[in-house]
Amino acid sequence: VSSPDDHGGVFTTSGADAVTLLGDNPPPPSQLYDPKNRFIPQCFFFCAQSLHLGLASSSNFHSGLVRQVNHTAWNLRQRNLDVQHDPNFNHILTMQYANETSILSPEMLGDSLRFCNLLAGFLLKIDDESLPRMPEHFVDDICEILSFAAKYASKEMAGIDLGNVFRAVVKLLSPKYAYAVRNYNIRAKLGDVLHEVFLPPSSTDKRSSVPSSVSCDPIAGGQPYLISDSSAQETLAPSLLLLYGEVEQTGYYDKMSYRAHIATLLQYLWESKEHRPAFRRITQKKESFIKFANGIMNETNSLIASVMEKLPEIRRVQLQMANSQEWSALTEEQRETMTSRHEENEQQVTHALPLCNRTLQMLGFLNTDSDIRGLFLLEEMCPRLANMLLHVLTKLVGSKGLELKVDNPESYNFRPKEMLRDLCAIFATFADAEGFQIECAKSGYYNNELMVKSVKTCSKLSLLTGNSMDEFSSLPSKIETAALAVEDDEALTQDAPEEFIDPLMCTFMKDPVFLPTSGNIIDRSTITQHLLNDPHDPFNRKDLTIDKVQPATELKEKITKWLNEKRAAKNAP
Repeated sequence: VSSPDDHGGVFTTSGADAVTLLGDNPPPPSQLYDPKNRFIPQCFFFCAQSLHLGLASSSNFHSGLVRQVNHTAWNLRQRNLDVQHDPNFNHILTMQYANETSILSPEMLGDSLRFCNLLAGFLLKIDDESLPRMPEHFVDDICEILSFAAKYASKEMAGIDLGNVFRAVVKLLSPKYAYAVRNYNIRAKLGDVLHEVFLPPSSTDKRSSVPSSVSCDPIAGGQPYLISDSSAQETLAPSLLLLYGEVEQTGYYDKMSYRAHIATLLQYLWESKEHRPAFRRITQKKESFIKFANGIMNETNSLIASVMEKLPEIRRVQLQMANSQEWSALTEEQRETMTSRHEENEQQVTHALPLCNRTLQMLGFLNTDSDIRGLFLLEEMCPRLANMLLHVLTKLVGSKGLELKVDNPESYNFRPKEMLRDLCAIFATFADAEGFQIECAKSGYYNNELMVKSVKTCSKLSLLTGNSMDEFSSLPSKIETAALAVEDDEALTQDAPEEFIDPLMCTFMKDPVFLPTSGNIIDRSTITQHLLNDPHDPFNRKDLTIDKVQPATELKEKITKWLNEKRAAKNAP
């Protein structure tokens, strides 16, 4: 790979067609490659290149053909045309069948998978200096071929050892080797390989059933690699949390699919006692976990807003299409415009809802841990959490809930009962936290009728049982009590001096801090929350990090003294 003499001209190393390397501009090798036998390594690199130009390329082409076949058939059915006798559809279908004849050959596919495992073993053993100089397509091809085989020929994978692939994926995703694979799309594909190939199927899984001989380690008594591998136990949970943020750099629809898969993997690891120590270590890195949690809430708010806007539009068009008289009264141009918009809405909802569902589930299981729950109850996180949960609850249970009742909701991955169950379970988890009760009371999304209705709906449908249901049922009265305390505090600080008021949020400051970049004073919770989404001073856009802000000690003392005097005056007889 380092020079034409080393690899025998297999790779183009200069010019516009130069092979892309894993690392970002890796330095030249400190020691030249000088094997005792050049023939065997050359055969290895020739085979890797042929796999790249052959099966990896063909599998990608085949996936595109399958999407084209499905989309063409759907379009024809929407226009009430005969799919079976459409010449264009049959031409594409013939291409798909012809392609499958070669690329789904059991012998070729089996040999290719075995070579992928050999290639992964090579990536495991190569020294850290040389790893970033390996061709990027080595990793990309492994991901492409394994994901393809899992989707279209899972039975042919039976009995093939892919242990090296698993260990290589864990290694390349780990924070230690993040420098070696800088292409975010390839890092995302590594996560997909874990999900498609090595995650044992569940009863609600729609994935192709990969044989357990692939996902389980025979040396560990047939346990899944995800559970038994020591490297995975050490690094995989933090690696997946890191990857969840990294996939933001991929495409809009791609990132939603990647994140839904990552959330599923995290839930599987969470349920394993072998991975609990790694999750506990994650909570010790407070800043990085808060960034991850903030990202989850940002995305959930965005996705829910988009989905809940588009579901009523989908329902409206479905009703129009079902009314043949009303639909036929429209011009052909109007029908085409509406159909195109309808398809776009369906696509966006179908891609967004799996991630919405998985994100709520992830918030639920993570917060069963008291340490993680404590991080969500921090001043910079709790208001965001309460607003996000109440926002989703308003959309599901509020007055416009009937507009969400689309035909065949399962086809859009829309499961409102499951979504409400997961949401209410999160509320129940935080029901005893006084800070959460107060933030719910402060939220503009809160109203008592909504909470009471949610409790009744949850009880009627038996979405929660036992202690969880009791905790959720107690929440409306606790929030009402908290609302009285909030009113008292607001009345107490109503005539507060201007210098005690946060300049951004116009709220009474509890912990004022000085921003050295602009000279302004602001509440710590306000600037902390701001910097989670934007690393700049909000007053002059200069770079700013939370460690640079300084306590405004003198002002805090004045605030404390003023509050004590106000309370004393209020309580005086």
